[in-house]
Amino acid sequence: MLGNDTAFTLKTSYDRKRAIKMFLDNLSTSVLKLCDTRRLSYEAASERCDLSSRYFADIARGKTAPTILTLEKLCVGFDLTPNDLLIPSELWREMAFREPMPVTHIRCFHFFHGLTGFPVCPQCGRTLEREYQPYCDRCGQCLDWKGFSKATIILPQK
Repeated sequence: MLGNDTAFTLKTSYDRKRAIKMFLDNLSTSVLKLCDTRRLSYEAASERCDLSSRYFADIARGKTAPTILTLEKLCVGFDLTPNDLLIPSELWREMAFREPMPVTHIRCFHFFHGLTGFPVCPQCGRTLEREYQPYCDRCGQCLDWKGFSKATIILPQK
């Protein structure tokens, strides 16, 4: 019985270390991307975040676990929410598909003796098979149909 408790404790400790490493890796990746896209040196970024350049560099390299106060300074310095700072952009984009986007366009096509219209997905820009479906069948975007009666009509090109 004692062996199982020890094994459980070791596994819990290992899981905690992996979670902390993953957190530090995500934060490091985010900080490095922010510095790169905004063309900031560690020195300039650390000044914006009111941190020492050495401490900022340790965070950027994933060598130190920042405090909540430090995370707040990073958010203020980069003008980001904690989610934008900590969640990798790929995952954040994937989660954004769950937020409903309004369907605001109808694309028309020539059909026998007139025109027929299909709603357009606001995310991928492709026509939807039918009105009022909850998700785009091509990209998976959650759809909001509240303002659909005022949608813009896109006429076919001649």
